[in-house]
Amino acid sequence: MEWNDTIVALATPAGAGAIGVIRVSGDATFDIVSKLLKTPIDAVRSHSVCLRELHDQEGLIDEALLTLFRGAKSYTGQPTIEIAIHGSDYISQRLLKALLESGARMAEPGEFTQRAFLNGKLDLAQAEAVADIIASEHKFAHSQAMNQLRGGFSNDIRDLREKLLHFTALIELELDFGEEDVEFASRADLTRLVTDIQSRVNELRDSFSLGNALKKGFALVLAGRPNAGKSTLFNAFLNEDKAIVSDIAGTTRDAIEDFVHFGDLKVRLVDTAGIREATDVIEREGIHRTFRHVEASGATLYVMDAASISLEELRTDLELLSSKTKRLWLVANKADLVSGDGKLADLKQVAEEVLGGESSAREVAEMRVSSVNDSGVEVQPEGSGKVEFVFETVVAKDRESVRKLVGVLSGIFQEQLSQFQGQTVVTNARHAQALEICSEELTLILNGISQGLTGDLLSFHLRSGIAALAAITGEIDNEEVLGHIFSKFCIGK
Repeated sequence: MEWNDTIVALATPAGAGAIGVIRVSGDATFDIVSKLLKTPIDAVRSHSVCLRELHDQEGLIDEALLTLFRGAKSYTGQPTIEIAIHGSDYISQRLLKALLESGARMAEPGEFTQRAFLNGKLDLAQAEAVADIIASEHKFAHSQAMNQLRGGFSNDIRDLREKLLHFTALIELELDFGEEDVEFASRADLTRLVTDIQSRVNELRDSFSLGNALKKGFALVLAGRPNAGKSTLFNAFLNEDKAIVSDIAGTTRDAIEDFVHFGDLKVRLVDTAGIREATDVIEREGIHRTFRHVEASGATLYVMDAASISLEELRTDLELLSSKTKRLWLVANKADLVSGDGKLADLKQVAEEVLGGESSAREVAEMRVSSVNDSGVEVQPEGSGKVEFVFETVVAKDRESVRKLVGVLSGIFQEQLSQFQGQTVVTNARHAQALEICSEELTLILNGISQGLTGDLLSFHLRSGIAALAAITGEIDNEEVLGHIFSKFCIGK
């Protein structure tokens, strides 16, 4: 594929709208667009807008605004014109046909951004951030993508890479003076450097667990006994009747999922089968799946019927659930049916006894989400300390009560996410994999130093670690990898 030919694509969504934008980029952009104009644009300066009529062989297509980017001063690094037309499918398709007949070709998915990368306008990590910005659906995902687009993550990677390159050069210099037994690169200094770099690499790699989980939607599982009000609360969160609600115990046999926003975070709500002794095979499987979801969730919202649950039943449930999750938030539903505050106080006391002392999600120093499986499901880490829990009351059938609970949960999420403001959090699986490869090479270097490995072998592992970091930003590229990355973009980007 040539990278200096002229490409064209609709940059706005297909369908009727107020405005449609067609993007043209490549060496022949101005010549091709000029074929459709009665009034020349030779004298129009770069980075300015002009009004022109567009014509094809049939006559007038539309009156449009043309935004001109001359030379390399454009998104792609090539001459570019963005044509704003009236948002009619007929107009856009007719204009595209005229531009193709004048010498342009249709752009491949992501080809505009790929040209920006190839022309040095963006590095590879920044180019990938463009797709993340378009896909962002909540504040955290947007802020992380913007940080990556502005080069925050790339700067971290380049800094680590430069430090490794410095020592690699010194070690390879030793090889040139091998016969003189000269040590340019202190092994003690190299050990300290590699240890520090590996610590930072591992920190970035491990942040992918959180970044990917929050990017795809933090999983919040609703669990509890039958008829506790889980499905009613699920519907209230969504503000629609998605889950079947019935007085018959065991109505929910399988998990039901949907997305909702709690403050600045997109949350994947999962309504599950009630926890009890199963009476048939289907219900037994539903309960088994409930526990699988609890183990794989970011947090579990345990819903209890405050009026009917016994203290012993609550104790049994919490002992079971706390063995499967370290983030367990308790909601005492049907609080309006409880006489006095004594029962609620007793329920909270049991929770404090079972879960290891009164805690608060607002006081937890670290958001504990470990790895993410192929389905984008968060997996809790082993040995992640005492259970984090809160105790709230709600009346699931009362809109105002649910609104207050949403406010509490939003506050919890907001305070925990605030810990990561300004920090680099990896949200891309390719980046996490490259960081893992780098960490493995750094481990081999540390082991090699302790075992007296020769400089040429140390240099080999250093360069392998450097190559892994360089692959993130695209300093070392692979055509197959690039094709895979940009194929996921929309056509006009």
